[in-house]
Amino acid sequence: MPGGDFHPFFFVVIAAWILVCGLGVVLFRNIIYSAVSMVFCFLGVAFAYALLNAELVAIVQILIYVGATSVVILFAIMLTEVQQSYGQLFHRQAIFAAPLAVAAAVVMTVMVVSTELADVGDTSLNLSVHALSSLLFNRYVFPFELVSLVLLAAMIGAIVLARRQGEKR
Repeated sequence: MPGGDFHPFFFVVIAAWILVCGLGVVLFRNIIYSAVSMVFCFLGVAFAYALLNAELVAIVQILIYVGATSVVILFAIMLTEVQQSYGQLFHRQAIFAAPLAVAAAVVMTVMVVSTELADVGDTSLNLSVHALSSLLFNRYVFPFELVSLVLLAAMIGAIVLARRQGEKR
């Protein structure tokens, strides 16, 4: 790694943590437990970024995914009142989804093995926070504001839909 302080043991521990939390998202029958497992999965990804010397990406991961996205998902779960359990894990669609998932995993594995991805990390471009913020707020200010307006519209739409469902009762 460029910093020279990469620890494979810690990476394996964090990867196992992410895998267990990801399985928890899928396997828990209680949707609140799944959401909390998702939060811990996001934290594990942030730790992996920090271990790979990408501190800015780790902080953004915590702020955006652990903070904002997880709160919005938990908020949506609380508004829709489906906290109990949500059906069986394996449905009729699993017959079709399992071969597709295996095929996608095989294709991705072949792509990773056959390309030169191992050499990409040797020459990484590490932007400073100042350079990134300069790009974001000068050159890409319009797309940045457009995304914030789309997220605001989605939040208002979710509140309106939740309020209409509550009025029908």
